[in-house]
Amino acid sequence: MTISCQLRLMLARANVERARLGEPALSLRRLADESGVSLSVLAALHTGKNQRIDYTTIDHLLTYFSRYFRVTTDDLLNWEFPPEREKPRQYSEYDRDATQKSSYA
Repeated sequence: MTISCQLRLMLARANVERARLGEPALSLRRLADESGVSLSVLAALHTGKNQRIDYTTIDHLLTYFSRYFRVTTDDLLNWEFPPEREKPRQYSEYDRDATQKSSYA
Protein backbone atom coordinates (compact mmCIF):
# COMPACT_ATOMS: atom_id res chain seq x y z
CA MET A 1 0.00 0.00 0.00
CA THR A 2 1.39 3.39 -0.91
CA ILE A 3 -0.63 5.37 1.66
CA SER A 4 0.15 4.69 5.29
CA CYS A 5 -0.93 6.07 8.64
CA GLN A 6 1.80 7.46 10.86
CA LEU A 7 -0.10 6.92 14.13
CA ARG A 8 2.92 5.28 15.80
CA LEU A 9 5.03 8.39 15.19
CA MET A 10 2.24 10.73 16.30
CA LEU A 11 1.77 8.71 19.49
CA ALA A 12 5.51 8.81 20.20
CA ARG A 13 5.61 12.60 19.66
CA ALA A 14 2.62 13.07 21.96
CA ASN A 15 4.26 10.90 24.63
CA VAL A 16 7.45 12.97 24.49
CA GLU A 17 5.37 16.09 25.02
CA ARG A 18 3.30 14.46 27.78
CA ALA A 19 6.47 13.38 29.58
CA ARG A 20 7.75 16.95 29.36
CA LEU A 21 4.49 18.11 30.94
CA GLY A 22 4.68 15.43 33.66
CA GLU A 23 1.64 13.57 32.32
CA PRO A 24 1.41 9.76 32.07
CA ALA A 25 2.17 8.02 28.78
CA LEU A 26 -0.59 7.85 26.21
CA SER A 27 -1.73 4.31 25.45
CA LEU A 28 -4.04 3.33 22.63
CA ARG A 29 -6.83 2.77 25.17
CA ARG A 30 -6.37 6.25 26.65
CA LEU A 31 -6.17 7.74 23.14
CA ALA A 32 -9.46 6.01 22.28
CA ASP A 33 -11.13 7.38 25.43
CA GLU A 34 -9.82 10.92 24.96
CA SER A 35 -10.13 11.25 21.15
CA GLY A 36 -13.41 9.48 20.52
CA VAL A 37 -11.87 7.05 18.02
CA SER A 38 -12.63 3.39 18.75
CA LEU A 39 -9.86 1.20 20.12
CA SER A 40 -10.26 -1.32 17.28
CA VAL A 41 -9.75 1.43 14.66
CA LEU A 42 -6.70 2.76 16.52
CA ALA A 43 -5.23 -0.74 16.81
CA ALA A 44 -5.66 -1.31 13.06
CA LEU A 45 -4.06 2.07 12.26
CA HIS A 46 -1.24 1.46 14.75
CA THR A 47 -0.35 -1.94 13.27
CA GLY A 48 -0.87 -0.92 9.63
CA LYS A 49 -3.67 -3.46 9.12
CA ASN A 50 -6.27 -0.89 8.12
CA GLN A 51 -7.62 -0.73 4.58
CA ARG A 52 -9.25 2.70 4.84
CA ILE A 53 -9.70 5.64 7.21
CA ASP A 54 -12.77 7.84 7.60
CA TYR A 55 -12.61 11.62 7.44
CA THR A 56 -14.16 11.71 10.91
CA THR A 57 -11.32 9.57 12.27
CA ILE A 58 -8.73 11.85 10.66
CA ASP A 59 -10.50 14.88 12.12
CA HIS A 60 -10.64 13.38 15.64
CA LEU A 61 -6.98 12.38 15.58
CA LEU A 62 -5.71 15.70 14.22
CA THR A 63 -7.85 17.60 16.73
CA TYR A 64 -6.52 15.46 19.58
CA PHE A 65 -2.83 15.66 18.63
CA SER A 66 -3.07 19.41 18.02
CA ARG A 67 -3.23 19.74 21.82
CA TYR A 68 0.45 18.82 21.93
CA PHE A 69 1.98 20.15 18.69
CA ARG A 70 1.12 21.66 15.32
CA VAL A 71 -0.21 18.92 13.11
CA THR A 72 -1.48 18.50 9.55
CA THR A 73 -2.75 15.59 7.51
CA ASP A 74 0.81 15.22 6.19
CA ASP A 75 1.90 14.28 9.71
CA LEU A 76 -0.77 11.59 10.00
CA LEU A 77 -0.86 10.19 6.46
CA ASN A 78 2.11 9.37 4.25
CA TRP A 79 1.96 8.74 0.50
CA GLU A 80 4.79 7.23 -1.50
CA PHE A 81 5.21 6.42 -5.19
CA PRO A 82 4.49 2.77 -5.91
CA PRO A 83 7.73 0.83 -6.51
CA GLU A 84 6.91 0.27 -10.20
CA ARG A 85 6.63 4.06 -10.76
CA GLU A 86 9.90 5.47 -9.55
CA LYS A 87 9.55 8.67 -11.57
CA PRO A 88 6.49 10.91 -11.92
CA ARG A 89 4.68 10.62 -15.23
CA GLN A 90 5.93 12.97 -17.94
CA TYR A 91 3.03 14.79 -19.58
CA SER A 92 3.02 15.58 -23.27
CA GLU A 93 2.29 19.06 -24.60
CA TYR A 94 -1.19 17.85 -25.55
CA ASP A 95 -1.93 16.73 -21.95
CA ARG A 96 -0.74 20.06 -20.52
CA ASP A 97 -2.81 22.10 -22.98
CA ALA A 98 -5.93 20.04 -22.32
CA THR A 99 -5.45 20.32 -18.56
CA GLN A 100 -5.03 24.09 -18.68
CA LYS A 101 -8.16 24.58 -20.81
CA SER A 102 -10.46 22.29 -18.84
CA SER A 103 -13.04 23.82 -16.51
CA TYR A 104 -14.10 22.28 -13.23
CA ALA A 105 -17.09 24.59 -12.65
